[in-house]
Amino acid sequence: MANISFGERMRRARLQLAWTQLELGARVAVSGATIGNWEAGKTDPSPVVKKRLQEILGIERKRKNGVTPQVPNQEVAQTVPSAEAPSVVGAWLSRTRLESRLSVAELATKSGVSAPAIYNIESGRIANPRPSTVERLEKALGRVVPADAKQELKDDSTIEGLGEFLDFDPHADDDRPAVSGVYVLYDISERPIYVGEGGNIRKRIRDHEQKFWFRQPIVETGAFVEIKAETLRRQVETVLIKFLKSNAVINKKNVDR
Repeated sequence: MANISFGERMRRARLQLAWTQLELGARVAVSGATIGNWEAGKTDPSPVVKKRLQEILGIERKRKNGVTPQVPNQEVAQTVPSAEAPSVVGAWLSRTRLESRLSVAELATKSGVSAPAIYNIESGRIANPRPSTVERLEKALGRVVPADAKQELKDDSTIEGLGEFLDFDPHADDDRPAVSGVYVLYDISERPIYVGEGGNIRKRIRDHEQKFWFRQPIVETGAFVEIKAETLRRQVETVLIKFLKSNAVINKKNVDR
């Protein structure tokens, strides 16, 4: 955090709370454009306003003796669970769903996204849901995820030279990616259970459905990166399994024991 500007810390904290620049500005009596200028480092807030922003957003004050004190913040504590922090999309979803007075079950019915997937997105277990999943939720809620929040998540989830690392619900067939790539299945505690690759991930996961280990909560969530080249897919899969060693609970292929 030492090399990250105050404006950048502001921006990240704001996105985590699913606030727009206009909404944050209203809390300190400035315009959304002013917030944008502060985040971009074009101008700086006054010391009094900066202190207020630190309190509102829960971002650090100046370091003392190499120790960064944390500012208590009830809004942040209530918005972000202590065990797992949702992504910017998860924070937006939770806030928007509550503002729409919809239960998880009601939103699931309205959007066609499974209730477990919605729970996992809001809790942070699914950090970067597939664009099609986000689009269904946006349509059901009649609201869209702010563009800067989407870009933030994409930047954080992109693996240079490969592509975007996306999460999905392995138990919902229409959320399984019908693309070639490498995928990982996780249990409820986010421990990797299975690493695989295939020319069509959806078809590969269908092969797992009858396996005893595929049931929840043994397999709770999944993530994948699209890789079209078969040789590269197999190389990435092999490297991942070898790194996991005995932690590759189900998939033991290529694991030295």
